Amino acid sequence: MPKLKIGLIADGNRRWAKEKGLQTKEGHYQGFKAVKDVVFEYLYNHNDKFDTLVVYTFSTENWNRSPMEIKNLMNLFEEVCDTWGHELIEKETRFIQAGRKTRLPKSLMKKITDLEEKTKKFKKFTVILCMDYGSHDEIKRAVKKGGTNFEKYLEVPPLDLIVRTSGEQRLSNFCLWQAAYSEFIFYKKHLPALTEKDMQKIEEEFDSRNVRKGK
Repeated sequence: MPKLKIGLIADGNRRWAKEKGLQTKEGHYQGFKAVKDVVFEYLYNHNDKFDTLVVYTFSTENWNRSPMEIKNLMNLFEEVCDTWGHELIEKETRFIQAGRKTRLPKSLMKKITDLEEKTKKFKKFTVILCMDYGSHDEIKRAVKKGGTNFEKYLEVPPLDLIVRTSGEQRLSNFCLWQAAYSEFIFYKKHLPALTEKDMQKIEEEFDSRNVRKGK
């Protein structure tokens, strides 16, 4: 049986921070910790069943946010490459960035490229971070490269399950092509509050579905 590929729309960092009277950047930091220590760890520890985590971290529309928030996010992404990168290498996990390569800071792109190169041969698990990513943009760029054979130029594989935290029930331009036969779970908790028990509930909910993919 093929292993499962999970997409995560990482939502609720700012609302979590606001509810706790904290700065937005703290919400984003705690959201990253939840992705790393809760979502990734859970899926990696069950890699007999799962083999890919795709995280929607920064969309093509997020450039409309305040310059300070964008700066803090870019700094956080560099920290992700430094701190999480070491762990991904130790765990033989491949790292890929999906999205545009030209608008991110050069220092960040260097770290991304280095980490992609160091992990490109790993096959145990894959983490794809969608940075400066939008599904419309991904499809347009793929069509320019491949025409009617554009599908092989898409940066994200088809997804079995898409989870969105914080209760919002929309895709927000995430993996529209890859979501054709995905199951969806809109989880009410904000991302930074996610726990291992929540991951167990999400897995149980998915397992209870009659997944047919058109059959």
